[in-house]
Amino acid sequence: MKVLVTGGTGFVGSWTAKAVEDAGHQVRFLVRTPEKLATSVGTLGVDVSDFVVGDITDADSVRAALEGCDAVVHCAAVVAIGSGAAEKMARTNLDGARNVLGQAAELGLDPAVHVSSLAAVFHPGLTRLTADLPVADGLDDYGASKALVEQYVRELQDGGAPVHITYPGMVIGPPAGDQLGEATEGVRAALRLRVIPGRRAAWTVCDVRDLGQVHAALLRPGSAPGRWAAGGVRIGVADIARALAEAGGRRMVRLPVPDPVLRGVGRVQDRLGLHTPMTQAAMEYYTRMPESDNEPLERELGVTFRDPYVTLADSVAGLRSAGML
Repeated sequence: MKVLVTGGTGFVGSWTAKAVEDAGHQVRFLVRTPEKLATSVGTLGVDVSDFVVGDITDADSVRAALEGCDAVVHCAAVVAIGSGAAEKMARTNLDGARNVLGQAAELGLDPAVHVSSLAAVFHPGLTRLTADLPVADGLDDYGASKALVEQYVRELQDGGAPVHITYPGMVIGPPAGDQLGEATEGVRAALRLRVIPGRRAAWTVCDVRDLGQVHAALLRPGSAPGRWAAGGVRIGVADIARALAEAGGRRMVRLPVPDPVLRGVGRVQDRLGLHTPMTQAAMEYYTRMPESDNEPLERELGVTFRDPYVTLADSVAGLRSAGML
């Protein structure tokens, strides 16, 4: 099949494109800046010769990219901060979903895969990420935009469109050229600080390579619309510190700050308008991270998330090799 990948110059999109190509499909990219293909997904050995210049907010360029394709994986989404960020994310991400997934349904592409997020269904008190969770309100502007898109995509599914939705957790893995992803940036920051705070806090390590394989495995024409928890493997503070110490070859300190204090720090920094990784939403996720129900992926798609120690070791090695650590 010929598969359009949006967001193909990003971290998730790059590794997804590689998995799709490795599965025997031809990949087309929708890109705003073609030069970025060579510095991101191109470094993974993916053929980047088939692309359309455009933007997910431009319906005409999206349609041009979709024409001639059999399927699409929609990885693109905007993350913004500062004045007007909430409106920009809501407008851009929803328009993008309508243009990409809505037009894919009109043109008869089968299937379409939408990369959602834990943020679209997370609420405090959630203990297990499953595929049947209701749409949440969103803990921050980004989460609210993902929830808004989620409502639209589920409406497409209810109308019979062959759309699959995945819900990744913390997507971590080796860089794709100059692309790290936010969670891998978090790994780099933790190694530099050499401190892991919290008591019952945790990460759900979703290896970006495994997530790409999930998306490739969903490229099955004629399958019913589906939703898939893809959180990855949950590891607590002690294991995070141990894994990073082994991978980084440096001492990591576990700082047993009570989890409510971390959430309080997040609230204060948001009120002060500070732009640090310790946002209120980030601390809510970190201190209340649920397990992920990966069993359906393993049973129906044959994809198993690898050991998070391996993911973190490969990520650190990749950061070092790229001169980013």
